[in-house]
Amino acid sequence: MDPRLLLVAHSGSVDALYSLIQKDPYILHNIDVSPFIHTPLHEASYTGKIDLAMELMILKPSIAKKLNADGFSPLHLAVETHQVELALELVKFDPSLVRIPGRGGMTPLHLVVKKGDVDLLTEFLLVCPESIKDANVNGETALHIAVINDRYDELKILRGWLQRVRKSDASSTEIQVLNRRDREGNTALHLAAYKNNHQAVKQLLKCMSLNRNIQNKSGMTALNALQVNGSNMNRETEKIIQKAGGKSASTSQFKVKKTSDFLRKPVTFWEYCSTGMARYRSRMSDGTRNSLLVITALIITATYQTAAQPQDSNDQENLGVEAIILQIVLLWGLNTMAFLMAIALTFILLPVGRAYTWWYIFISAPLVCSYAISVYLKFSAALIFLFMYLIVVFGLLIYLLVFYVKWKRTTRKKVPTPKSELISEGLKIMV
Repeated sequence: MDPRLLLVAHSGSVDALYSLIQKDPYILHNIDVSPFIHTPLHEASYTGKIDLAMELMILKPSIAKKLNADGFSPLHLAVETHQVELALELVKFDPSLVRIPGRGGMTPLHLVVKKGDVDLLTEFLLVCPESIKDANVNGETALHIAVINDRYDELKILRGWLQRVRKSDASSTEIQVLNRRDREGNTALHLAAYKNNHQAVKQLLKCMSLNRNIQNKSGMTALNALQVNGSNMNRETEKIIQKAGGKSASTSQFKVKKTSDFLRKPVTFWEYCSTGMARYRSRMSDGTRNSLLVITALIITATYQTAAQPQDSNDQENLGVEAIILQIVLLWGLNTMAFLMAIALTFILLPVGRAYTWWYIFISAPLVCSYAISVYLKFSAALIFLFMYLIVVFGLLIYLLVFYVKWKRTTRKKVPTPKSELISEGLKIMV
């Protein structure tokens, strides 16, 4: 760093900074040339010169993301020296500073957990919620670091944050962070068990998304990690792990599955169907999907209202064989097919997600049952009713059979040889 800037940083004078800029307008611009440099913002952050630090942030925002030769950003140094007010001003100006990886991949969030400051940690999470996903070079998240450094209060803050966030991806983030494994395959629960830390184990087990039986690279679960302590093991900790569903590696059914193992397996019929639905959704624009959902809703409403309308019993007695076939079997059979196909298409068009799927099942299952009961009550002849629904079921079975044949063709071992090399490459000869 230019010695003149160093003197300005030590003084903390904004006027001195602008006097220097008047003499050399490019003095701050030259800082960007070096990839690793101790900037005046580093020095101001280390010494707590707030006014000068914020002036530098306005004049040259890029230097806030520079690392010095020791691998620290200005925010790292502010956290390291407990310059809380200055750290807060920096992240208010640029929240992404919380996620800058420094030496060892440690972000300012990791560092504040290691040093210990619940208020500053809370502010970092508020301004940059995504920072809780970050891990250092050892694969350790903020949860790991809190357990390693016995930061019990910080661990409670992180656990409370994961359980209370209401963003759209909060559920997946909670599962990802709680079950994240470090380089040795240890989750935060493993580390807490190794350290025989009853309080940390108890806090982690309060999270329903935490998998109690993940095995590390040594094939040990959290219960095994706790039992490594031998006679020094806390029996109360062992009890709460077992009560929460924790098992030893010999009895645990949970195995870490590699993606390569999954990809080597043949595609099942269910995977073929679900993949087909996912590809069908991906090819469709949001406008088209919304339009189709409106159409299916109208079809469901119209067909259900037809079934719910009362019918005079005298009309049924005067029906001949031809009228029975036309009105009961064909009319109601086709109406039922339209109703069920609209229900199925709505399911296909739903956004991907287990919550959407289960809510749709809970809503549509009573609706289908109500439809079937309404149609059955219209006709006293149960045999005709059964015959009508056999037609519908037969049609659906044919529809599933088509999918099954397509899946079977993708799994057959022998592939027919193409007639020519050009056809195999998808080329066409223009005549």
